[in-house]
Amino acid sequence: MRFAAIFSTVAALAATATARPSVAARDDASAIANIIAINGFGPGAPPGVPVQVPFGTLTHVDLSITTLQLTGVTVNVPDAEAPADTDITCQMYKDQYGVQPGSAEFSKGKDAHISTNPVPFGWVLCYVNVHSE
Repeated sequence: MRFAAIFSTVAALAATATARPSVAARDDASAIANIIAINGFGPGAPPGVPVQVPFGTLTHVDLSITTLQLTGVTVNVPDAEAPADTDITCQMYKDQYGVQPGSAEFSKGKDAHISTNPVPFGWVLCYVNVHSE
């Protein structure tokens, strides 16, 4: 009788363990917008700096910028399909709370030209647009 109880408990635990992704898989999961932070204009301008912004998270980087450019998305989430680049919108904010806009919204092919002179990167928020059908 004890053997049957122990065996059924072990079987139940094994089934539960295989149904959940491993801790490593959960920790490696990410969904980010890939942005280029540009500081300068014209042919002599330095190259942009790649910045990864997790979706739905105000993100700060210590950089000076003049332009922000969305280049694409990276999604490493089990059983999740990456949204189209054209379904992503980002915006820079002057404050860490996201209440003082620092740029217009920007998206793939529509850069945020922030200033002709370098300004602090501030905080950037990116999200997936919702389409009602």
